[in-house]
Amino acid sequence: MRLVFVVGLLLVGGIAVDAQDHPGAEPYRQVCQLCHGAGARGDIAPALVPLVFDADYVLAVVREGYSQMPPISSRELSDDQVRDVVGYLESLFTPEQESDTDGGDSAGPRN
Repeated sequence: MRLVFVVGLLLVGGIAVDAQDHPGAEPYRQVCQLCHGAGARGDIAPALVPLVFDADYVLAVVREGYSQMPPISSRELSDDQVRDVVGYLESLFTPEQESDTDGGDSAGPRN
């Protein structure tokens, strides 16, 4: 009961839970970070934050590959881990950051 109360206070109080505690943080670090960079802000592959795709689309891209991204097998990253990574990526973007992305020039995905 105390745990529910504390979590409720955190949510109501607007205190964000550390994104690194998210279940998708470790799979992202192990499989995705090398190309997409720390914090999913892009490196040799496009930024993933803000994430504009749903989990089913991301899962299809992960399994089939897309453009220069190779497919990733379910032995390396399970379907549940992909969904956790999507949740992690969504947790990295806050409403305050939305104003930073509005109206700016977007380079789009790298080819």
